[in-house]
Amino acid sequence: MSRFKNGLSEIKIRGYFSDGDLKEDSSISALWKYHINKARHNIETAALLVEASTNPEAKRQLKTAADYTGYDWSISCSYYAMYHAAVSALASIGIKARTHESLIEGLEFYFVRSQKSVQSGHIKQIQSAKRLDEKYVNRMRAARSRRNTAQYKADAEIARKDAEKTFRSAVDFVNATETLLKQTET
Repeated sequence: MSRFKNGLSEIKIRGYFSDGDLKEDSSISALWKYHINKARHNIETAALLVEASTNPEAKRQLKTAADYTGYDWSISCSYYAMYHAAVSALASIGIKARTHESLIEGLEFYFVRSQKSVQSGHIKQIQSAKRLDEKYVNRMRAARSRRNTAQYKADAEIARKDAEKTFRSAVDFVNATETLLKQTET
């Protein structure tokens, strides 16, 4: 990645710490497993919503309308699976995020760019962080955008393919994060 992008990332992180949107909190380290479990729960819920949206027998058993679709909520659950996995990753190194944006930026800084850009104030966290491929952070940003559309735009038609794509991205994201955290644990 370019030095410019690394420098920009570093400036954003310093700003988030200065504003209190990111903070060091050693007590959150104990909660990383809770957040990974919450991510898995959200994955299961998203899968149920897709099934309830696509399977006529499931619709009958659940007593939903024949034209029921829960794609908007499947997208939301998929995003929140990613969200909790990201919270888990930062918690594993003692960092707590207050906003979604600072969470995503913190994840990128500590787990994607950490090998490329080190600022002295964060050496301890960077040394304990393992590496995450940048595609996962990009997928989380895309899922957040789809989630915002699905939840806040009443006129937006939520397509099955968007729900399924977001779901697959969330499964990959949670799996990659969980693997990363297991490496950190040992």
